[in-house]
Amino acid sequence: MAERKLTVFIYLPNKSVAVPAGIFTHDDDSGIGSFSYGRKYIERPNAIPVDFVALPLGAPSREVTINGGIYGAFRDGSPDYWGRLVIAAEAKVPPETLTVIEFLVASNATRTGNLDFRQSPDDPEPILQPPYFNQLAEVLEAAELVEKGETAENHLLMLLKQGSSMGGARPKCTVEWNDALWIAKFSAKDDTVNNPLIEYSMMTLAGHCGIKVPEVRNVTVGNKTVFLIQRFDREKMGQEWLRCGFISALSFMQWDEKDRLEWDYVKIAENMRRHMSVDNIQELFRRMVFNIVVRNTDDHPRNHGFLIFKEKISLSPAYDIVPSLTTQGVGSDFRLAMSIGEKGREATLENAYSRASRFGLLRNEAQDIIEQLLEKTRCWKDHFEECGISGNEIDKLSPSFSHLDGTI
Repeated sequence: MAERKLTVFIYLPNKSVAVPAGIFTHDDDSGIGSFSYGRKYIERPNAIPVDFVALPLGAPSREVTINGGIYGAFRDGSPDYWGRLVIAAEAKVPPETLTVIEFLVASNATRTGNLDFRQSPDDPEPILQPPYFNQLAEVLEAAELVEKGETAENHLLMLLKQGSSMGGARPKCTVEWNDALWIAKFSAKDDTVNNPLIEYSMMTLAGHCGIKVPEVRNVTVGNKTVFLIQRFDREKMGQEWLRCGFISALSFMQWDEKDRLEWDYVKIAENMRRHMSVDNIQELFRRMVFNIVVRNTDDHPRNHGFLIFKEKISLSPAYDIVPSLTTQGVGSDFRLAMSIGEKGREATLENAYSRASRFGLLRNEAQDIIEQLLEKTRCWKDHFEECGISGNEIDKLSPSFSHLDGTI
């Protein structure tokens, strides 16, 4: 039977137990999904939308056909490539044999945002049991086996599964440490540089550049580097965990992942203008320019997000900022994943300037932001060395930053 139904649960503001909000119906054959709010949920005085953009309260239900028939907020709360690998490994089946619905249900209490998906409205609350910081060595062992396609012992897989519902393609796991939840990111088997340490260095550099970033740490487990980034959609209150709604920019704009020609920073800024303050929009401009300056070409709309609390939406802290490696002598021209200005995705300051006004900035204000970013990032080598990156790895990264010696 191709059609499946799930009960969508939501964690309301300041509540640690989810309530059923409605029914999600999905047809695997047609790739079409639909959702209907429950009457009892709509009558709640504190009810909020399960999807801030696509499913407003009180609006008639509409089908979704993009992104495999999954609403944006639902997609953001489901596992991506790495999480699917872990779920499939635990089920001892290839990932491609599992359906969208099976992945939604298989995720756990560490999924992103404030939603949950269960077979029926009577299903129990999932138990939040992420690994603790002192279990990272075991988690690393399990991650390495999963990445290689080898069999891991059940107790190791369960540790990894309890924290592996986050999106992204690289090995990672949510862990609990110091009364907070952190995403622990590991090296991948084909890495040629220390990616966890580079991401730590880049995120701290972004913070120095005035970009809002979560708390980050760099730790060593055995002889391996682990990058820790604190989750901004969770807060511990006593013995309970409170959740904040989250949608990616892809969901905020209701874009299809395949429609890359639609991806555009200015379009996001214009949509933000209807929902949030100009400070948020100008912060997006700062992040766009930072991605140009540090050659982060993996700036696709799922790597930008928004937090939702009650009816208020705001730009989330930045995440997943890593320089793209390039080869010396290949040329300094490159493009970002989204359109920047009048010359499309061309990653130049001139192109960023061209539509600065659409971010609520005067030209001199945009120039001030760019000059600040250039001043801070030109010292990237010193900063990376202070973070512990080796001279050999800095040499590998240097072609990615060579444009800083001249004009972008």
